[in-house]
Amino acid sequence: MKKFSWKILNWALWTEILLSYFLPFWVTDNFRYQVGFPMPFLSAYDTGVCKSPFLSMHLNPLGLLLDIAVIYLAILACVKAFQKRKHGEREPFPPRSR
Repeated sequence: MKKFSWKILNWALWTEILLSYFLPFWVTDNFRYQVGFPMPFLSAYDTGVCKSPFLSMHLNPLGLLLDIAVIYLAILACVKAFQKRKHGEREPFPPRSR
């Protein structure tokens, strides 16, 4: 088993934060907004003017960890594919001899 890459995990975490910031919120039930990609991990509820927004938020840590794991695996697959291409792996189908 190979070592765990903290650098790729760092990239996955920052990618999740940036995707959550730039992608639009999902509106459900006309009063709940959800944030996160590919799974929502933060829900904000529409409340009155006098309430604090922090009291109307719900953080799903399991959803956040799952999102980071999915992005980690995607980045890891891209890195491995790039390394294979860069180092010139052998062709998947060798030429036929005649």
